Parts: sequence; C-alpha cells; structure tokens
Amino acid sequence: MRIVIIKQLFNPEPTAKSLDFAKELVARGHDVEVLTGFPSYPIGKIYDGYKQRFYKREKMEGIDIIRVPIYPDHSASGLKRFFHYISYALSATFIGLFLIKKPDVAFVYQGAIPVAIPAIILKKIRKVPFLYDINDLWPETVAASGMLGSKRGLKIINKWCNMNYRNASFITVATPGFQKSLIEKGVPKEKLEIVSNWSRDKISTEELPAALKKQYFKKEKINILYAGNLGIVQSLQTILKTAKSLQEQGLTKIQFLFLGGGADEENLKQYAADELLKNVTFIPRVASEEVSKYLNAGDFLLVHLKKDKLFEITIPSKILAYLKSGKPILMGLRGDAADILNAANAGFTFEPDNSDDLEEKIKQMIALDAEKIAEMGTNGKVHYEENLSIISSVDKIERNLLKIARK
Repeated sequence: MRIVIIKQLFNPEPTAKSLDFAKELVARGHDVEVLTGFPSYPIGKIYDGYKQRFYKREKMEGIDIIRVPIYPDHSASGLKRFFHYISYALSATFIGLFLIKKPDVAFVYQGAIPVAIPAIILKKIRKVPFLYDINDLWPETVAASGMLGSKRGLKIINKWCNMNYRNASFITVATPGFQKSLIEKGVPKEKLEIVSNWSRDKISTEELPAALKKQYFKKEKINILYAGNLGIVQSLQTILKTAKSLQEQGLTKIQFLFLGGGADEENLKQYAADELLKNVTFIPRVASEEVSKYLNAGDFLLVHLKKDKLFEITIPSKILAYLKSGKPILMGLRGDAADILNAANAGFTFEPDNSDDLEEKIKQMIALDAEKIAEMGTNGKVHYEENLSIISSVDKIERNLLKIARK
C-alpha cells in the first residue's frame, strides 16, 4: 500500500507519530512518503541547517520527505498562529500535491484543522481517501489557549471541523474523551476508533554527562523535572508558586527544573527572577534524543495543564515518555490522563492550577521510602509496555488504512 503522511510537524521537530511511525509502516511493507513543512516548532523560527525554499526533497533514515514553505511562528498571537497553520496547508496543497506520488491512502495528523485542506483536495481530485488522526480537539483547544475568544470565530472553526470530519473516510482519536465529544457533535460511532499515542522519545539508561549533571541536578537536592513546552496552556506559573511557598518554608532541598522553551518562557523566567526563586532552574531546549538523559537524572517528573474541561480528555505525549522512563510522576491533570496514571500506580495527581495541592502531594511523595518510589517508576514502565506501545497502536491504524483503501 502506498501511503502519504500529511503532517505539518515532523522530525527533527518534537512531535508524535513522526519518523518512528513512518518507519514502522515501512517495516510492515508499505511505501511511505511524508508531506511536511520546514521545521520551526517550538522555537518559532526555521531550524539551523534548514533554509526555506520552494520545496525540498529529503531522505531521513530511509523515509522520503517533501518539505514545503511555512510561516514560522510559535507566539501567543492568534493571528500569527493562524498564518502559521494556513501557510502549511496552502503550500502543501498548491506545491506538495504536485510533488507526491499518487497514494492509495493518506494519513492526516491533525494538530491544527487547516492540515486537512490538502487531504480534502487530494480526495476530490484524485479520489484518495484519508484517515484523520485527531490529537487536539478544535475549537476547544483554541478557546482554552486564549488565542481566540470570539464566539463567532469559534463557531466558524466548529463548522470547519465538521467539514473535515465529513470528508474523512475514518477518524482515529487519542482519548476516550475525544471520541465521546465527536459522537456528541454528530460523527457516527462506527467511523471512530481510539488509538493511543506512544512515546516518541528514545528512552535509554544512558546517563547525562557528569558536567551537566553537576550543573543542573544537585546530589543533595530532590530534583523535580518538567520537560516540554513552556506554553500558555501548561500554566507553569502554578509550579513557580509552589516553588515560592516551599522556599519561604525553608524546604530548600526541593529543586524544580524546567527543560525546554515556548511562548510563556520569558514570563516564567521573569516571575522567577522577581520572586528571587533560588529553587528554580531553566535548562535550554535540547535535541529530542537527549531528553532521555535528563529524565534519567531527575528524581520525579512533572506534567501540568491549566484547569479546563478540554484537558480532562487530553493525554499530553510527555506522559507517555515519563511512564516509559520508569520515573515516578507528579501530574496536574484530571480525567483521561489521570486515569492512566492511577491505573499504572506510577505517581500522584494534583488539582490543576492549585499550587497548594501540588505542594501537599510533593510532601507526600518525598516522605515515601526509596523502595516505594522506585516501585512507582517500575509500575509506570510496565504499564506503558503492556498498553501504550507503538506496535499495538500502529496495528489499529494500519488495519483502518487498509480498510478505507480497499473501499
């Protein structure tokens, strides 16, 4: 089967269902081509080593990739972000579709809804069906991020989403909550299947170089690591408020580390500076293959999203990497993600946007003996391998791609 993956973000960008997914499909005997943009996420500018042009053909670990131009942006501006999304959709449609080999089927990864435009055009003109993989629920994501507050604008986006759903031959969703929401919007249940994401991070036992470990992860400290996007919806000022409270109580043994970058990075750094927080360290973004070394260096791993109904049906990809790494987790989420952590017995959940509850859970966690803490980490790793691996998820995707291609 010849498959085209239509996806705005792709390696070397940190994003789910990318090179690992393409390689797994190829290993199963399929011919795979990727139509993507020039890499810019999450830094908001084109990566070093890449230069935008009309298009670029590339081969990455045996995978054929076509890159088309985009407007790079990862700011909090709704208008700029819209241009970022639509620029890829238009380039993929008016440039990319003329460059790809005619596929039997398309796989469309929805991070933002404009990505379906080239797939719909491909379906109309060349009769190519597409599987629509939904990882962010729109317009709910846009509303939760604060990028768009206009009810009229959100209504237009909702109609656009419904058009995408109608044109898709099949839809996969990342969580049970997403499935329920789409059924309530009128998508037939038989057109939907839940397919869990898997961790894109290469988790190994490799240690962080001694100099970096000494610089960031102090031996005498309890190191709580957040690794990922420092964005608006992550609401990480909640964590800084907890850090401030613990510092004021003289609990100097606890240290918070933030690895990554994003739209809220400067605000977070300014808050930490204004409050004279000595128990907070910001680590610059590193290549995805290096993240595992930092996870191994942490004592506890932290994830948080702002308090919003949407995030009760969202499973951030970093949770999967955290579970896979075998470290205990502090999770500021309710709903589907919390259910995974609780089923795994791999850490503590706390109320989103509640710095007091986070503080309480940290105190409970560090009071445990070393054997219990290690057991939680092991529990998470076992749960991931048994329930959330790439093999089980690609089995479902492949089956549905074959089904719609045959139709």
